[in-house]
Amino acid sequence: MTWDEAFKLVGASIFSVVSAGTLIAALASWLGKIWAERILLREANELKRQLSESQHKLDVSLKQAERELDFLKESRARIHNDKIDIYRGIVDLVAKILAIFDVKEMQGTSEEVTRQLQSFNEQRIRLYGYTAMFAPQSVMDAQDKLIDHLLLVAYEQTPYDWLEVRGLALNLINEVRRDVGIDKSDIVYNGKL
Repeated sequence: MTWDEAFKLVGASIFSVVSAGTLIAALASWLGKIWAERILLREANELKRQLSESQHKLDVSLKQAERELDFLKESRARIHNDKIDIYRGIVDLVAKILAIFDVKEMQGTSEEVTRQLQSFNEQRIRLYGYTAMFAPQSVMDAQDKLIDHLLLVAYEQTPYDWLEVRGLALNLINEVRRDVGIDKSDIVYNGKL
């Protein structure tokens, strides 16, 4: 073998090894890309599935939270309306007994006045229970002061003084206004009587 043949043989060997290496590297690169794409696709699909599950759970949680919020709003609105109805009942009851006192002052004691006072007493006990279910202590205290005073007047244990009754009634109304959130400031009587 001559040097020329040896160089050709070594060159051919190197060329075939380099060609084979290049071919193997190209094939490995191509297979690597395919595998990487498949792995990425599989990971992407898994992430999409997890995201979809998480989104579904979040949607369910949001719907449940919305239902609970709606229930709370409806419940608060019902309680607020119940409070207003009860407070109206108190005002109606106080107005009724004050009308009785006015009739009593003009006409003296009668069976009708006695019957109306008994009705007042029954209604005040019922309204007290209703009020106690919803009202804060400040409203209960103001109501107690007014009703106690009216009972003392009704049973002639204290004189009927319109200015005192009006002051106690305004105090109750102001406490009710604060409780139902109408206004935090007090109302005052600015009339001439």
